[in-house]
Amino acid sequence: MAESAPSGSNATPTISYQIVAALVEAIGGHPDVIDDGLKRFNLDQLDAATARVPLRSFIDLFEWLAHTMNRPYLGLELSERGGPQTVGAVGYLFLESRDLEAALRNLGKYLFAVQEGSRFYLEIEGEYAYVDYGILDDGILHRRHDSEYSIGSTWNLIKQFTGNACQLTMVEFEHDKPSSADGPFRRIFGAPVLFRRRANRLHFRSDLLQSPSRSGDPFLFPILEAHIQSSIADITRGESFAGEVRTMLSHEALGKGLRARETAARLGVSEATLHRRLAKEESSFKKIHDEAARSFAELLIAQKSLPVATIASRLGYSETAALTRAFYRWFGISPRQYRKTLQ
Repeated sequence: MAESAPSGSNATPTISYQIVAALVEAIGGHPDVIDDGLKRFNLDQLDAATARVPLRSFIDLFEWLAHTMNRPYLGLELSERGGPQTVGAVGYLFLESRDLEAALRNLGKYLFAVQEGSRFYLEIEGEYAYVDYGILDDGILHRRHDSEYSIGSTWNLIKQFTGNACQLTMVEFEHDKPSSADGPFRRIFGAPVLFRRRANRLHFRSDLLQSPSRSGDPFLFPILEAHIQSSIADITRGESFAGEVRTMLSHEALGKGLRARETAARLGVSEATLHRRLAKEESSFKKIHDEAARSFAELLIAQKSLPVATIASRLGYSETAALTRAFYRWFGISPRQYRKTLQ
């Protein structure tokens, strides 16, 4: 089963300022541009050791810097310089895990300590496996550099863990292929890179997951884990159960038809408890599922090259008629009519 970072509450997702600071340090030079960007997105005059800032502000800053500095591959290039220090204790816990599978699952489990509002999980499918990363807020449309930076940084961590003994079979990105040349994708990943896919993913042979840690310290690991768990406890104090359910209903989960029983199992509660706790917060699984499906549907229908039948499948519907009924309920018109209004 895939690991997934927990969600925050309904509050605005945040990111640790240490990641903002690591981004600024990795860019180097251009102090005037960087200062302008930090002020523009209200990220100046913060304590890098303790502050958390809106995730959207960080992503918007990333996109703005790439455009302003005319560096079309900024996220990808900076990912090559990344290391465990970029995400602090979570990065070092990755390197101290017993094997690569444990390292990737720990990264998914504890990413929330430094970044909310995102997913990261490992999926094993027979001889092959992949790691998946993405921002959960469909309203953040321009996030290419964060995606390339995060996927590239994960690949860099994997290489450090295995001593460059791991090879990828394929890389996927959810955004369009950059229009300016081919970029450094092949050089960095050493594998075919595909665009406009369902998610951002690194694919590799599953037997590589048994690669042992090259520096695992059995005494350091529990110290790092306790520190991270304490940080998460501070962040999640007072979070809503509905927020946790909402995070479970990722795009991947919707496509697989995840329902209340499976969601409850992933959260470690019974289905009855799930419904009871949601009712206590004046919510319901049906309402949350419908909101998640509607948001994803709006994102997919805007991709004009996607057939309606494909959209239905990716939302977990067995037939297009079910998607059409949902669109009439949400918007009062059919999927094709809705697409025409966008044009």
